[in-house]
Amino acid sequence: MKTIQRNMPELAYLLTEVENKYGRRIATTTDFESLSVVIEHQIGELISSSTLKRLWGYVSLNPTPRISTLDVLSRFVGHRDFKAFCNHLKDSNVFSSNFFTSRCQTVAELAEGVVVQIGWAPDRLVRLSYLGDYQFEVMSSENSQLRSGDRFELSEIIVGYPLYISRILRDGTYTSSYVAGQIDGINLLKVETLTK
Repeated sequence: MKTIQRNMPELAYLLTEVENKYGRRIATTTDFESLSVVIEHQIGELISSSTLKRLWGYVSLNPTPRISTLDVLSRFVGHRDFKAFCNHLKDSNVFSSNFFTSRCQTVAELAEGVVVQIGWAPDRLVRLSYLGDYQFEVMSSENSQLRSGDRFELSEIIVGYPLYISRILRDGTYTSSYVAGQIDGINLLKVETLTK
């Protein structure tokens, strides 16, 4: 089966368009179940809530999405298939906007043990240690609700866009979802290696 890279900006934009059509950010189990029903009702095609959770990074399994899945989501937002959706983006102002030129750090490219520093307005600064397998631990946090020792999963960080964390492991229990830089997005992204 033909597959696609998870870090394509077109994929991130498709998920954003799906949320716009759905009418809200998709962040809970109920949202995924409801979205599955809405898609089936509107276009007569089924995508399971578990597939949607994997696609949004809500569960720890992070496989490469199938083209057939992206085709269904593209039809949901009004395009023939994913290829037509991508062609539409190339012909629109969106493709030349900063969504496609923003600095993006794909987590799969990071080496285990590196430190990632992120920041957002107003004066939030967080240092993260990359543990491998898409897992991060907060080393320090200034003016943020994230706490030292918090652990969570990310697949990418894009400057200029909010950072969505589906859940945080804190003191042995999971918290609800968290959004960093909800208004203006992440404005600092720095990767540094740990000195031994």
